[in-house]
Amino acid sequence: MTIKEVFSYRRLEPEWVKPLVTCIKEIPEHIFFEQDGSPLKEEVIQFDKQLFKRLTAKFGPDVKRNVRTMARENQFETDLLLPTKPMTLIEIEKGKQPRLELDIMKIINSIYRSSSEYGYGCIIAPTTYIRLNLAGNRSPYRYVTEHLIPLNKPVLDFKNENGCFLLKDFIVIGYVDPRG
Repeated sequence: MTIKEVFSYRRLEPEWVKPLVTCIKEIPEHIFFEQDGSPLKEEVIQFDKQLFKRLTAKFGPDVKRNVRTMARENQFETDLLLPTKPMTLIEIEKGKQPRLELDIMKIINSIYRSSSEYGYGCIIAPTTYIRLNLAGNRSPYRYVTEHLIPLNKPVLDFKNENGCFLLKDFIVIGYVDPRG
C-alpha cells in the first residue's frame, strides 16, 4: 500500500511512527477489491486484520484490537492499541462514510479519562477522495489535518495539573486507497 503523507500535530515524530508506516506499506492492496477484481463497496475489514497481524509481529503480543477505552457502558471501540509509553490509540478510516470527528473525540476522550495509560492518538485515513458529507470534495486526510485538527486545538492542547499536555502527539497517516 502507498503512504502519501504523515502529519504530526506537535512535530515530535515519535519512534513508533516509522514502524507503523512500514507495517501499513506491507498491507496488500487486493484487500480493497472483491475476488473478481471489482472494488469493495463496503468497509475494508481486512485492513484492521492485516495491520494488527503486522503490528503484533513488530511490537509484540501487547498490541490490542477493538479495545473499549472509555466507560464500560460506552459502545465505542478503538481499532488498535499500540503498547507504547504512554499507549497509542489508533483509528483506521476505511469506509465510504467516515465519521472522523467522532474518531478524534473518541481518542481525546480516552486520553483525558486515562492519561496515565494513553497519551498518543493516530488516525490512518485515505488521501484519495471518498464520500465525506461534511468535507465536500476533499480527502479524509485533508479534512482531518486542515479542518478537524484546528477545530479541536483547544482540546488537543489541554494540559494536566502539572502543565503537561495530556495528548503527547496526534499523528495522521495518509494512505492511497487503490479503489480511486
